[in-house]
Amino acid sequence: KRSDQNSNNGIKSHKISKEHTQLMLLFPRINRSLSSTLSIFYIYQSIPLTLAMTWSKTWDDILSGGNPRWKVNNMEAKRIALDHISKHVDTTKKKAFEILCPLAGDDQFVHYAWSNGHHVTSIDIVPKAVAAMRDQFGSDWEEEQKPENGMIVWKHKSGRATLYQGDVFTVRNELHGKFDAVYDKDSFGALGKHMRADFCDRLADYTKEGGIVYVEVKRKADDHPGKDQGPPFSVEKGDLMELGNFGNGFDYVESLGELYPIEIPSMAQTGHVLKRKSSSEL
Repeated sequence: KRSDQNSNNGIKSHKISKEHTQLMLLFPRINRSLSSTLSIFYIYQSIPLTLAMTWSKTWDDILSGGNPRWKVNNMEAKRIALDHISKHVDTTKKKAFEILCPLAGDDQFVHYAWSNGHHVTSIDIVPKAVAAMRDQFGSDWEEEQKPENGMIVWKHKSGRATLYQGDVFTVRNELHGKFDAVYDKDSFGALGKHMRADFCDRLADYTKEGGIVYVEVKRKADDHPGKDQGPPFSVEKGDLMELGNFGNGFDYVESLGELYPIEIPSMAQTGHVLKRKSSSEL
């Protein structure tokens, strides 16, 4: 799912070397009932992939009230997340802080955190998801094209919300060391294991020294028939802190246990808090 200026919904075909990364994010979110958790998708490197139609249909269905897939439209879940973030960010220096939300889709957390006075930045490659996110804030947006990397940046007139429409793996130098906190709901556990290192590197680069990552992941029961399959993958502390993943740039702070109930059999929505290491620790 790559955003390019093309007549077909702004998405262009590419060979698997680029689209494999993007497809691993897409497939966990397409036409799966909440109880269907065992799908495994095999991609062949010789096949060019066109994803615009699939994404368009998926988001048309979600936004028209169809299967919500991975989404949690529960404001209590958003409150829980912001409470944990607020607990671990140093609020003695400032009450409002910068929060990054990678692969956010139209997650209501972004607007919720903004409504509570924080500065929010989201990244997602799906135009319809970004449009749905903008709608939560109203019409006060300015669009900025980034022709050098194919990005579109939407800036809210409040000066406290920025939405990047583009690939989360693209390096954005202006985000280096900017964020006090990262809100990651299910992104780590949706990625193929070979993609996690790059994802964690991006978050480490964007997080301030001493900043935190609040991460939500799925934990499957031991007797789950797809315990070792994914996406979504079953994620534990060891997976997060593996060297090459978050273990390089972050210290482990706390396991939050089960955060709130979800409607997927034999799975729990669990949380973890990580803290960015200082440069002297790296």
